[in-house]
Amino acid sequence: MLNIKRLIFLLSLYLIGTTSLIAQDNSNPVIDKQNENNFVAITYTPKPEAVVTVNQDPRIKILLDLKSKMEKEGDFSDRYKIQLYYGNLNQANEVMKTSKEAFPQWDSSIRWETPNYKVWLGNYRTRLDADRALKEIHTKFPNAFIFKPE
Repeated sequence: MLNIKRLIFLLSLYLIGTTSLIAQDNSNPVIDKQNENNFVAITYTPKPEAVVTVNQDPRIKILLDLKSKMEKEGDFSDRYKIQLYYGNLNQANEVMKTSKEAFPQWDSSIRWETPNYKVWLGNYRTRLDADRALKEIHTKFPNAFIFKPE
């Protein structure tokens, strides 16, 4: 009797299992029978390379070069400079010569403003850069100061 109950139990499990497999096969008829591990075969095609053509006026490059040159020379007024001297031309030339020897990393120039000459040093983008330079310059020129040319 016990063996008959086991047989009926195993037979019912078998029938339940097979009917669930049949139901799965009927619900998704697109499944590939060769691909039993649920992997999907894909094909990879590389993306085509894009080509971009830029048509621009050749004068744009000239303008960009001019702007970068003006920025390097300090023609824009948003820069800071350090004034080393204000007085006569002979003394201004001496101060400029001394500043070029002591601080070759910064450009120096002489500007004339009636009736005296000024010696300017550097061309700094930020006030912080100018302050750092002034700290070093004060060793040779204690009267130097930072200003923003107009």
